Amino acid sequence: MAHEPTTKRSARVLGGAFVAATFALATAPVHADPAPPAPPRACVAIRAEARYGAAGYNHVVVLANACAQDEACTVTTDVNPEPQRVLVPARASTEVVTFLGSPARVFVPKAVCAPIKK
Repeated sequence: MAHEPTTKRSARVLGGAFVAATFALATAPVHADPAPPAPPRACVAIRAEARYGAAGYNHVVVLANACAQDEACTVTTDVNPEPQRVLVPARASTEVVTFLGSPARVFVPKAVCAPIKK
């Protein structure tokens, strides 16, 4: 029985491995992108206010709740990503100070709110 040269044997093994890897990739399940986050509740409006103080601008996020029930909101901004949790009573407004003495006058607020079940 004649021996195959090592290079031909290696090429055959590598070729077989390539075919197996290609098959594994082609048959792997495709996962859809995760669902986008739920849109903010339409009855809670948010707005950003930069109020000038002695050391710079104070960043204030104003939450106005037009919902019939209290809302629990988590507030962040592009300047201060540390989440702050706040309760916004039904048909009322609440202010959250997110940064004191900022040199930036402009910031982008974000709030995620959910109704409080009683």
